[in-house]
Amino acid sequence: MSWEAFEEDKAFVVEALRRGEFDHVEVVGRVTETDFFRRLLGDGVLGRLAAAYPTPRQKEEVPLWLYLASELTLRLHGAMGFGAYPYVIHCGGLLDALDPDRIEHKADEATGRWRTAVRGFNRKNFHARTTPCDQDFLRKLARDTPAEALEHWFGTAVVREYQTLGAFDPAGLFAVDGTYLFVPLDNDRYEGSSVLRFDEHNHPVGKADEEKMPAERRKRCRWRRCYRAVTLSHTTPDRDYSLRCGTTVLPGKDAECPEVGPLVERFVGAVGPGVMKLLLFDRGLIDGAAVSRFKALGVDSLFPLKHGMDLWTDAEALAALDPAPWTRHVLPKPTAPQPPPDRPEPVARREAARQKTLARQRREAGPKPPAHTLESIEYKWIEPSRVSQTFTVPVNVLLVHNHYADGETLDWALASTRLFADPLEMWATYRLRPAIEEDHRQEKCFWDMTRFRSPAFSLVVNQVLFVELAYSLIQIFLRQADRGDLAGATRQRLLDALLPQENQITLYTRQRFGLFTSYEYQELLLTLPEGARRKALGKTRRLRRAQLRPPDLPWRHP
Repeated sequence: MSWEAFEEDKAFVVEALRRGEFDHVEVVGRVTETDFFRRLLGDGVLGRLAAAYPTPRQKEEVPLWLYLASELTLRLHGAMGFGAYPYVIHCGGLLDALDPDRIEHKADEATGRWRTAVRGFNRKNFHARTTPCDQDFLRKLARDTPAEALEHWFGTAVVREYQTLGAFDPAGLFAVDGTYLFVPLDNDRYEGSSVLRFDEHNHPVGKADEEKMPAERRKRCRWRRCYRAVTLSHTTPDRDYSLRCGTTVLPGKDAECPEVGPLVERFVGAVGPGVMKLLLFDRGLIDGAAVSRFKALGVDSLFPLKHGMDLWTDAEALAALDPAPWTRHVLPKPTAPQPPPDRPEPVARREAARQKTLARQRREAGPKPPAHTLESIEYKWIEPSRVSQTFTVPVNVLLVHNHYADGETLDWALASTRLFADPLEMWATYRLRPAIEEDHRQEKCFWDMTRFRSPAFSLVVNQVLFVELAYSLIQIFLRQADRGDLAGATRQRLLDALLPQENQITLYTRQRFGLFTSYEYQELLLTLPEGARRKALGKTRRLRRAQLRPPDLPWRHP
């Protein structure tokens, strides 16, 4: 066996590149993602999920655990189309986590180039394999899996696996929320989609509401094609992480409220009572009969009331008769970030001059109007009551007056079937719900949840659920790996931090190598002299053409 040693010498590699000389370039890393899949495979997580998966196939040609792992690696890398599988499998960490006996790296005798051959799971393919399974297998299995069966699997088998991994917080805090998933308006082939009118904030607008709008706002309304997803999430009082515990995808015009009860009851039936203790939801999902059923299951509810509800009206009447004063709570003012103590003297002088200029500009501009920020609240708690016609369990109400810096006020009310020891805790707990909405925005914007490649409804549901599964499993892995600080990061930021070498480009020159960030490497290329640039371009094209050639190593099945 022969060995080749490489020495790290970044200065030598940079100097050679400025002459247009280099031997090879590659991206290194993948260790952490490999550990993620090794843990899923080694602990039997994927095996148990595969055993419960609602496969439409009578015969298992390829193990279902490999199908689930392939779906997860595609979602982690933001690849929503199955056609990207041959590329993702080689740049991600899944391939290294598979059985080494199924992977062979060998040099082509004719060209000397190294090739990777993968042994399949059946004897039907007589050509060289570069992936553990075919991309068409993934696409067809995802398309043929019934959407309703997949949602049931996600809300039962997946959450039981969360429980096995010890992922549920003892506080038992959950939230259910709805969101719209937009698809191209001009493509009516999206099965089960609806066309609705939305305002500039992507809130649906009915015909009556649109007529009441000013002409300027009415111009900003537009028609959009959409689905609607109702999602059950789990979080902690400190917002350390967020797990998806059940999702139902509906046509955009369907109501969300009837789906809340089945989601909660399915979860409690899967993991047992005592895991979910408090459920947060918005006023649009209030259902008195469902809240009463939740209480019988050991689940309390916390929600804001609608104007005109009998609970709110009666609470206001009782508050007027109560001689006790309203309690005032002043929110702490945000503190300006303090400069680091070891700031260099020149930097400190420049910052002091900048602050002096900003202060002068503020004086010249005159006083600014107060911002619409919440400064304080006044609240009064009303004892539990059964006066509502729709609730058959006691409900206590917290009346709240919001006071903003610009002088505006807002009256609203919270209701809960839980008797909080401190009314202020009730208000603070509900403030977690907007943060959960931010998680949905991250999934749609940064995890590319809504970048659907197919109009088939089963594939739409498949993409939504596997994005949520990848989003949840990676957070469980982060906590177990003591990297819980990354739980709220975007997908790209998450991969950059988890794979610290993934963004490092390795450049080889004459047995030397150097590690560069993407920006360092780009700056080097943009500042090359013309002759060196042309020389490096020619070398890069030759390497790219060699990489794009299909593998020609035959694989013989034993």
